Amino acid sequence: MMIDKESAFFTHMRAVHMDFHMPEFPVNAITSFNATGFVDHLERGRVNMVALFAKCHFGNSFYNTKAGHKHAGLPQDFLMEASAECRKRGIFTYAYYSLCTDVKAYREHENWRWIGRDGAPSGVNGPWGRLCLNTPYKEELIIPQLTEVIRDYPVDGLWLDIPVPSATDGCFCPSCRAKYRALYGRELDASISPEDGASWNYRAVINLIRELKHIIAGQGKDIQICSNRSGHLDSPLAFLEANDILCWESQPRNNYLSHSFSARYVRTLDRPTQVMSVRFYQGWGDLTLKPAAQMTSEFAAMIGNGVAATSGDQVNVDGTLQPAVYDMFSQAFGFVQGREELLRTASSVKDACILAPVPAHDRIAPASVGPAVKGAHKMLVESHIQFDIVNSQHIETLADYSTIVLPEPCEYDDTVFTALDEWVRNGGTLIACGASLVKNGRFLLEEVFGLEYLEPSVFSVSHFKPHPCVQGETDDLVLQCRTSAQKVIPTTAESIADYIYPQGESIPDRAFRNQLAAPPSDEASHYPFATRNSCGSGSAIYIAGSIFSAYWTYNHHWLRQFFDAVYRAAVPQPLYRLDAPGTVEANMMKTAGGDLLLNVIDYQVGHQGDTNAIPSVEKVYPRYNTVCEVRATGVTSVTLEPEGTALEFEQQGPYIRFTIPRMMYMAMVRIQSTT
Repeated sequence: MMIDKESAFFTHMRAVHMDFHMPEFPVNAITSFNATGFVDHLERGRVNMVALFAKCHFGNSFYNTKAGHKHAGLPQDFLMEASAECRKRGIFTYAYYSLCTDVKAYREHENWRWIGRDGAPSGVNGPWGRLCLNTPYKEELIIPQLTEVIRDYPVDGLWLDIPVPSATDGCFCPSCRAKYRALYGRELDASISPEDGASWNYRAVINLIRELKHIIAGQGKDIQICSNRSGHLDSPLAFLEANDILCWESQPRNNYLSHSFSARYVRTLDRPTQVMSVRFYQGWGDLTLKPAAQMTSEFAAMIGNGVAATSGDQVNVDGTLQPAVYDMFSQAFGFVQGREELLRTASSVKDACILAPVPAHDRIAPASVGPAVKGAHKMLVESHIQFDIVNSQHIETLADYSTIVLPEPCEYDDTVFTALDEWVRNGGTLIACGASLVKNGRFLLEEVFGLEYLEPSVFSVSHFKPHPCVQGETDDLVLQCRTSAQKVIPTTAESIADYIYPQGESIPDRAFRNQLAAPPSDEASHYPFATRNSCGSGSAIYIAGSIFSAYWTYNHHWLRQFFDAVYRAAVPQPLYRLDAPGTVEANMMKTAGGDLLLNVIDYQVGHQGDTNAIPSVEKVYPRYNTVCEVRATGVTSVTLEPEGTALEFEQQGPYIRFTIPRMMYMAMVRIQSTT
């Protein structure tokens, strides 16, 4: 799958999503809007892509609509004036439209409401309620309004928000029941699973997008469609494929791994994706402002991992923008602007991947963003491993990778295991964890892993002792994995870590000092905690404990150290090595001209407060003398970009070794060679 790097999305890498949900009760609502001044702020903030509102969650439109309700406080045509001014200045514009949230329509049209499986509407959540796209709402309001925008307004795209009334369950309104009966000849009732219900919701928005594309083609326009959630790993692939541009809102909550996680997935897709943060601390529209250092750190994580920089902003009640926000954006987007020319035509190098469990093409996949996948991502980032996150429905891409990691649970299609069997035998290295291979009571790929499956362990805590070959940096003692494990019997596999039972399962009247983690037994069990096996030209490594989810939940450093040692034993010559802490992330790219580009991203996160507090990045200080090794031969130059500073390097076997003397936020090292 290849992305067109010459598309407008990659020539416009500094995007702001302009939130403008505005009720009508403030007396000064939108009284001071001025298109020239509005776009002056965008230009000063170095913004070259923006979403401008056509209709908000309140059901208020911001243009001269005949089909809908225009905001009572707006005398001008906001969408026309702002989009025309943006077009003059080369700023790519989306028209934002709120689909399944519109409180005005919800209150005025009972038959448009989303109905839950209990027969009740969603109710007004805060200031708005949920609507269903299978009702006449689509034909009576959405299509007429978006036809007006497509036909009459100088916009480059449509940005569709709240594309489904629920991403986890279906709608049971009369319109849905009638349409479902007409399509399938059976009743839509509460016996349908939530997953099938969610697929039903997504089918509705996919059909809407198909209609909109038909209208766009009929108008002879080149307007791209982007829907919120369309880039999410847990959204159906069918929904992704309906859109031209994708979006994943990856706002950091209590850590800064979210942008890396989403970017490492969406960069494997065949269309560009917005990985979106916000300027706010606790959520959309709170009108707080992150420091420039924090926003720049987030943008570095985006562009360093191969996606454009995107942030949300909020218009003031009176229709103006806040100057201080665009002072901040000028600094943060300035960092992006100095690097985008080299980055926009570069693609991340494929080496290892986490294969996310996605059950079917048209199904949601909550487990794909669960603790096991997140824990695997965190481990690999902190171990400085080059990797993507790949949707398991894309099995045709497996040949692009030399190492594949399987996290739990085993929600993979059976065709995935057939493909993995062949892939390992042809030379791949497969690393599986816990129950990632256990499906319907069976342990899949037993021959590949050289194991015979017995059963899950009865103990909720596992202990293990690595053998010297994979001890790595772990302490020389029995280690704890605060999850259960699987009991397997090696047939051809070699044990590389022993599984040790706890002294007993803790219960209220039979527990040790720590009631969650009983101490280990004196002797190892009869079963391995980790094994490795040769199969054909490849190898398969199995870790019986759920180390990825345990690492995400407890952050026990020895779990990462153990995995790192196992990985290094399996892959002794990785693409690169860094002498840096786990808060430094790396990503290798290759430019259109064939040069390697090592992006080294430095996180300097402040202390964590309450669980709802985002760790602040108030100031960032230079990091000095980061030693790097990159597997490359025939190297002619190593240059720090965009400064153009030549770095000294030496060849040591298959690696070159160099030192990044100083970096802030991110260093880009360009490696040119004759090979």
